[in-house]
Parts: sequence; C-alpha cells; structure tokens
Amino acid sequence: MFTTITDKNNYIQACDVCKLPILYNDRFDVNLFNNKVNLNKNCWLWHFHIKITDICNAKCAFCIEQNCKKDEQPLKALENIDRMLKEMQNNDCLFSVSVTGGEPTLFPYFKELCSILSKYNIQFLTMNTNGYGLNKYVGIIDGLFDFVNISRHSIYNSENNEVFHTKVHTIDELREIKRKYNKTKFRIQCVIGDKLHTYQDILNFIKTYDFADDYSFRRLMQVGDEFGLSYTINHDEYFKILDYAFENWYFIEQTIQDYYVYEIYNYNNKDITFSYSDMKMLREIEQTENDDIFREFICHPNGVISGSWKKDCKILLR
Repeated sequence: MFTTITDKNNYIQACDVCKLPILYNDRFDVNLFNNKVNLNKNCWLWHFHIKITDICNAKCAFCIEQNCKKDEQPLKALENIDRMLKEMQNNDCLFSVSVTGGEPTLFPYFKELCSILSKYNIQFLTMNTNGYGLNKYVGIIDGLFDFVNISRHSIYNSENNEVFHTKVHTIDELREIKRKYNKTKFRIQCVIGDKLHTYQDILNFIKTYDFADDYSFRRLMQVGDEFGLSYTINHDEYFKILDYAFENWYFIEQTIQDYYVYEIYNYNNKDITFSYSDMKMLREIEQTENDDIFREFICHPNGVISGSWKKDCKILLR
C-alpha cells in the first residue's frame, strides 16, 4: 500500500500501519542483474539504503543495530555499491539513496564511498549520523549530500551523552559545524522517548536546535523478538503530539506505505516530519509475499544487496 494525502480533510487521525491493508497496485517490473524486480511506480520509493557498517561509537538502548552480529566486508561492499548504482541508473530507477550504519563516518573507506556516490546522478542523497565525523569530512560531505540527518534526543548535552553512552558534539559545537557547511543541509533527527515525549518538549527541542534546516521525530517502532530489545512504546503521547501539530501547524502531507507512515508539517518556515515504522509487521509481510516484490534496496555491511533488512531475504547481489 502506498498513499499520499495532501488534503487536510482526508488526514487519517491516529494512523496505525498495522491496521491498514497491504496492497500491491501501481507497480512495474524492472530487470536488475537478470532478476525480475517489482517496484512501486512512485520514484521516491526507489530507495537504496547503504548500511555501510555496524560499527558505532555510541550504544543507544533503543537502537536495533546494537545487538546485530558483525559481518563486514568493506571492499566487497564498495564494489557491489558501485555495481548497484550503475545498474539502477542504467535501468532508470535510481532516485533516492541514504548512507547509514552504525556510524557511517567510522567506515574505514568513507572517502572511497563518497567518491563512488559522486559518480552517479542521485536525485536525493542523505546520511544518518550522530555527528562523529562531520568536522573531519566537511570537504567531502558538503555539496555531495543533500541532507545529513543528525541524531539528538534531548535539549541538554549531558542527557544526549547519557542516551548515546558516549560523548557527542554539544549543541554549540554542532552550531559551529553547521557554519562550515554551505550546501548540505542539517536535519536534526530525534527518537521520541524518555527525554522528549510531549508537544511542549517538541517545541523546546526545535527552539534549542534553531540552526537546523528541518527536523524529524520518530516514534519507537515495534520490533520482533530477534532484535533483543525491550522498551515501552507510548502511543497515546505520540498521537497527542500529532494532534497538536495538526491543529497548530501547516499540514503538508501524510504518506503511508506498507509498514511505515510519516507526516510532514511546516512550522516557522521549517519542515517537521513525524514517522513511525513497524518492523515486526514488515517481517510478517516478507514471509508471505512474492520474492520479486521490493519496497526498497539494502546494501548490508558484508556487501550483500537485498530487498530486505534481513541479509538472507530477497537477495539481489552477493
């Protein structure tokens, strides 16, 4: 299912993806590496996630990557990323790419990765980071990436260090780093949790990180037992935040696809995105659907490229 709502009158209140039907309309086939791949016709869903490393300087309690089994083949990953980008471009299905981890700037061949990315006509290129290497790689990142999504979860430096279980850039340091970037935009990305869970917290957060170009707030997602995580998801507080946004900010769109929903508002001339994913639901979907249905592409740290966040599911390139 994929639907985008831009009329406020059609907004789905308290939208919960697990209660919605999964549909497979508006799709088409493309041949990638001699494999039939079924994609949604919306180009924003031709998304290639480059999970370049599992290594991270932080250890956030809610991160689904912290308990993953490390299996990294960096040179093979670089080779397959290059091949995948070329194949997608040749088949007119290259559009959106995100680099993630772990912490991407800890990848030992980060410069080489960026060199590969620069060869292709990627319409929207982003990176998820806790900010570790933003100072070191200014000359490489600025202008190549459209956005860097910087994780922060509190308006207090001490609480951010507590969440990350390591010392991260202070808010003032991030502000100074931002001044060095002339082309790449900064999105501050926050998981709604213990440090931030009311609409007033959201307002204080936006005010504190006023140097950001826009903001993204994520609700903790449902995950399967295999991730080894245990936390409480406060649905009621999340929907209260969305109610506040709906009543007070300019509504841009609500988009729903399979296992996630995101809603975009504009406040003080900056876009604010709220999103929620249900990874448990995704796992269940993948067990029953055809292997040729791809809702996204993922390059895993071992170089395997698949249509799933599971390395052994819907493998496209080994």
